[in-house]
Amino acid sequence: MLRNVATNTNVIFYLMAVIGVLGVLAKLVNHLTLRRLVKAAGNMPKSTHKLIKLVRAKYEHACMIHDSVENIDAFVEKYIYEYRGFLFRIHTWRQIELLSVWFSGILAALGASAHYLSFGFTESVYQYIAAGVAEVVLLSVVIRLTDEPYKINAVKMYMVDYLENICALRLRKQRQTDRDEISVIATDSTQKPVFQNAAQSGSQNVSQSASQSAPQPAAEQKPQFREEKKLSINIEGEPRNAEKGEAARQAVRRTVKEKQEDDDRPALREEAIRQILEEFLA
Repeated sequence: MLRNVATNTNVIFYLMAVIGVLGVLAKLVNHLTLRRLVKAAGNMPKSTHKLIKLVRAKYEHACMIHDSVENIDAFVEKYIYEYRGFLFRIHTWRQIELLSVWFSGILAALGASAHYLSFGFTESVYQYIAAGVAEVVLLSVVIRLTDEPYKINAVKMYMVDYLENICALRLRKQRQTDRDEISVIATDSTQKPVFQNAAQSGSQNVSQSASQSAPQPAAEQKPQFREEKKLSINIEGEPRNAEKGEAARQAVRRTVKEKQEDDDRPALREEAIRQILEEFLA
């Protein structure tokens, strides 16, 4: 039945055409995908390609956790082969290219065999053989037009070079600067209490010296001022008080004598007493 369908219809030709188109399509998808990857990998620091950003982020995260990546080649290859350019991975599209060549040859051989068994050596047999050979050659040439293994190795080389020679050194320097900053902060925090104690002791010494050199308040100086005033009054007033006292005593004696002599003069007596008091109080 299948032989009748193959011989009476052109289904094998249609299948060969579909396989050929699929092989060319796989080649185009891989070509565009690898071309974009090579261009992005050549400018990894500034690239916005999703695979490049993913590799950079994963590598930086691995370096932060494990401090370094031992096998960078395997690290990069894993993400390259798992990358999906369009629906499928790069490796899958490459397998489709190779399988399209094989299936084209197999379908051409089946069509020629079916016609040979049914009708012998006819023109259709030669047509299947010629179509199969032409398709296999065409697909092989298309596959060889762009060297896909070379492009994959180029992408891998660019990524490894950037990660190992640029990104790793930058992350190492960044970690070193972070450690230096942490050590500086730790030393500042340990030295701060010493500086505070020194500043407090210095301020206490300054305040003590300032309190000693500063003039004393009025309340403290007042007794001293009073004592100095009292001493000055006593020193300067001793002769004056003595003279006044002697004059007062003499005046009292005179008044007493006058009183004894004449008790009828109250006005003189009051006048004398007044003068004595004024001289004493002056």
